[in-house]
Amino acid sequence: MRLADWLPDVWAQTRTVRILDGGGDGGPLPERKILAGLADPAQLDRLRGLSTSGRFTGDSCRCLGNLTLALYDVDDRLLGNATVHGHGRISWERAGFADDLEVAEPTALALFLAECGVAGRLVGLFTDLVMALGYYEESDAPQFRPAGVAAALADRQVPEALRAELVGVAGNVAAELPDDRVRELARRLTAAEPDGVARARTLLNWLGRLPFPTEALWGEGVLVRHLLATLPEPVIVAAAAADQATVALGALNWGVHQPDDRVIAAAIAPTLRRLLP
Repeated sequence: MRLADWLPDVWAQTRTVRILDGGGDGGPLPERKILAGLADPAQLDRLRGLSTSGRFTGDSCRCLGNLTLALYDVDDRLLGNATVHGHGRISWERAGFADDLEVAEPTALALFLAECGVAGRLVGLFTDLVMALGYYEESDAPQFRPAGVAAALADRQVPEALRAELVGVAGNVAAELPDDRVRELARRLTAAEPDGVARARTLLNWLGRLPFPTEALWGEGVLVRHLLATLPEPVIVAAAAADQATVALGALNWGVHQPDDRVIAAAIAPTLRRLLP
């Protein structure tokens, strides 16, 4: 039987899907950690569409995947399974078919899994959004912002209240500012913008404009995440809901550094669906 024929048949019998931890090397399915269980017909229909629509590659990737979708019938008998590989690649019954599917809507699939309760899905969207917005660092540019270049702060839309304090601080040094200096910067920013949501949005926009990966992850991005840490999480989530590309990228940067990235998924989902396939 061809995979394209097998999928509709097995999904027609499916009444429950369990999203399991681990891929092809995760051990016996009954012994796996269940990350989410889906039985709602609307959720099943959504997952079926996202996980079966796309282009079959005719081969299988070398990695073993990091999640498993296990399908069960009305009597809770296993019908089949698929491993999820990277961003937007699914391998249904890999040993039997060896024909990976590049899904039609990889961003929507990642967001759906996050909304179902599966953590760690957003990191797969990070580089794609960076590339789509053109914020990947140039090979001939300094990896960290040099000290004394005021134009660089303006270009990154660093809050004006902080520019005089930071113009003499290189990006790699900004990542290592002591706590008391970070608190003073937060105080200055609060005095200039008392509204917490507006302040968080300004910080996310700044974070989203930093060149990726060096500055965004290990340079000035560290300072911005420290400043965001002075705000309550719900305020950051509310700010992330703004339909602005750089804010969404900054929110992704912040989100993947949190213990659970799902906190930000719903807020930025509409923007990501607009910007990414």
